[in-house]
Order: sequence, then structure tokens, then C-alpha cells
Amino acid sequence: MKGGSYSGLQAPVHQPPFVRGLGGGPVPPPPHPSMIDDSREPQFRVDARGLPPQFSILEDRLAAQNQDVQGLLADNQRLAATHVALKQELEVAQHELQRIMHYIDSLRAEEEIMMREMYDKSMRSEMELREVDAMRAEIQKIRADIKEFTSGRQELTSQVHLMTQDLARLTADLQQIPTLTAEIENTKQELQRARF
Repeated sequence: MKGGSYSGLQAPVHQPPFVRGLGGGPVPPPPHPSMIDDSREPQFRVDARGLPPQFSILEDRLAAQNQDVQGLLADNQRLAATHVALKQELEVAQHELQRIMHYIDSLRAEEEIMMREMYDKSMRSEMELREVDAMRAEIQKIRADIKEFTSGRQELTSQVHLMTQDLARLTADLQQIPTLTAEIENTKQELQRARF
């Protein structure tokens, strides 16, 4: 920082002191040693500007203080500009943070929706898998029943075939009954004739 580092409004080291009870005005600094020596002389010395040494020292101090004040003003202006720039950057950063937080919230909401959909889909898939397992067990049972029915059908078919053969024999035998009856009647008649 130009002109040294100051905290608050501390006075520079070379500021003239103030004495209470004397109207609050500045008390002139003690005379310079050269002035003390000169005061013993009948005439006072002057510098190149034509001023007594006491006024010359005061003028130099005021010039140094003025330079320090100008440096502080420049530093203050730079700090004010930096403060404004930092405040603007802070507002931009806060706005960006709000936008990012809103984006994160929307992502979380979408993630929750997706997780809920995936959970529902998983539950539906599990229910469908259970239904498929039940249907598979039912199909296996139906296949076993079909196999059993097929075996029973083959057995029944074999029995029907045997019964059909028996029926055919019985039918053939029934067709021979009239002939046998006639033969029996003839045999009876022959026996009767033979008795007489």
C-alpha cells in the first residue's frame, strides 16, 4: 500500500502533537537545534526559499502528510473498486450457485423418479417371473396329465381292439346260431324217427 500501512485513521509519526487545555490547536514542535544555536545570533538564518528553518520543516512535514493522504486516497479508491468488483463476482457466484443447486435438485428429482420407476418395473418383473414360474409348473403338470391320458388312451384303445375282436367272434357265433338250431332240430327229428 502506498505511503505505508495504516489501520483506521492513525496519525503519521511526523504529525505535530496536540496538547489538551490549550484550545486544541497544534503546538509547534520544539525548535530545531540549529535554530537554538541561531537564536543566540542577532540575525536568524533562512533557507534557499527565504523561509526560516522552522517553517521550512513544517512545510516539508505538510508536504509529506499531503503525499501520504494522496496515497491513502488512491489506495482507498483501489480498495473501493476492488470491493465493487468482488461484490459483483460474489453476486455472480451466488447466482451460479443457485443455478447449480437448482440443477442438482432437478437431477435428484429425476433420479428419484427413475429409481421409483425402476423399483416398480422390478416389482412387476418379479410378479411376472412368479407368474411365469406358476405357468411353467402348470404346464409341466398338464404335460404329465397329457402323458398319463395318452397312456390311458393307448390302454383303452388296446382294450377296445380286444373287445372289437371278441365282438366280431361273438357276431360270427351268433350268425351260426340259426344253422346250429336247425341242425339241432334235424337231429331231434332224426332221433324221434329212429325211436319209432
